[in-house]
Amino acid sequence: MTPSEQTSPAPEPLHVEPSPPPPSWLDLALYLLAGFGSFLLISALVALQFQELSLGAAFLLFLVNFACFGGTTVLLGVRRGKISWAQLGLRPFRWRWQWLLIGIGLAVLLLPGRAILGLLVQWAVEGNFDSLQARGDLMTGGMLEFSWLGFLSTLLGAGFLVPIAEELYFRGLLHTWFWGKTDRVWLRVLASSAIFALGHADSISVVAASSVIGIVNAIAYERTRSLFIPIVVHITTNSAAILLLYLALAAQNLLPGLAS
Repeated sequence: MTPSEQTSPAPEPLHVEPSPPPPSWLDLALYLLAGFGSFLLISALVALQFQELSLGAAFLLFLVNFACFGGTTVLLGVRRGKISWAQLGLRPFRWRWQWLLIGIGLAVLLLPGRAILGLLVQWAVEGNFDSLQARGDLMTGGMLEFSWLGFLSTLLGAGFLVPIAEELYFRGLLHTWFWGKTDRVWLRVLASSAIFALGHADSISVVAASSVIGIVNAIAYERTRSLFIPIVVHITTNSAAILLLYLALAAQNLLPGLAS
């Protein structure tokens, strides 16, 4: 044995980072209670303040949605260290233009099927379209005539703010929780999309249509590890619905006989 071999230090053992503990069911309960609970509570207070549905009340509800679901993700997820912006795929900022095309393309392809599915489920379960009409009234603030102010405020609130907040919450926070809980892709996709669909329980047709978007967006989130495609899909579908609603209002103004 040479002198150098006698004095050389023993190699240090490799440092292995411990695997993070699985997320707790208490965290999931907290996310659901904070997100849905705060939204329902504040929405009820808004309904008491505004005796009748109006454009201002509708836009305020969109802001409540953004604050409750987006705020839950930030305060209970990111600030508590349960999830990072990197895990959400938002930092460092990674953008690919094909994501925009993929997101819009998926939304456009899904629109006819989602609409037909929603109408069929609505008629089969309730035998009428009353709850769907109520959802449409909420989107337009109960307006019976077209106005640019109504269109732009609804597009901003329901077309952009709501999709961003809901993707942060349902895909970013809740789906990531299931991601850490199970290795079965199909199970976490179905679980997070089911919660997303039930979050639209004011209309059975919207529940059915939302389940489709929930599954597609969960798969897109799984494949890309980013919320950008889910956000684009959600914004496109909501904006398309708003555009169709306000086109119908504009058509009624031009052809008053349609309203009768």
